[in-house]
Amino acid sequence: MKPVRLSRPQQQAVTRERLLATAESVFSRLGYGGASVDLIAAEAGYSKGAVYSNFPNKEAIFLELLQLYMERGNAELERLLRVKPENLRSAVTEWLKTMHVEGDCPLLVTELQLRARRSPDFAKKYYELQGRQAKTLARIVRTFFEVTGVDMPIHALDLANSLTALAHGLSLQRPAAKSGVPSDPGRIIDSLFKVLMKQ
Repeated sequence: MKPVRLSRPQQQAVTRERLLATAESVFSRLGYGGASVDLIAAEAGYSKGAVYSNFPNKEAIFLELLQLYMERGNAELERLLRVKPENLRSAVTEWLKTMHVEGDCPLLVTELQLRARRSPDFAKKYYELQGRQAKTLARIVRTFFEVTGVDMPIHALDLANSLTALAHGLSLQRPAAKSGVPSDPGRIIDSLFKVLMKQ
């Protein structure tokens, strides 16, 4: 069977996707300062010109990764919001088991946060998307407490932000999780939820 020939837009989309996947790995491994357009191009198997035909500079690649990362996170949270209230507790427990067990998510998040502190333009985009994600998590947390009939100990958004910070902090304090092994930070946060339910 003759292979399907991709159109130019399709080829560009494939190139862009491969560059972003490679950039995510390079940024997580070497940090923003250690990464370079040359290295991203080399590891993706393209010329530097291919990178610049898709992105004007390194920060633009980083911003695109931020958008993709936040979209992934929000998609997971939105799925939880569609779970029936009576099944939410078990759904959250299952979600926590898989938290940060694939890829270099905690390292990439740290790089995003550091870049936001150092670049006002990047910060504007970062905090806008981060705020959207926090609000979605706050809705889940609020629903979680409503279902269990327990009063929230603090404001839902404050608790959501605290849980996010705890998850990333715990992930960075431990060796990278092995594929297929339940998330240790997720286990701890699940235990914390159980404590809050008994207040």
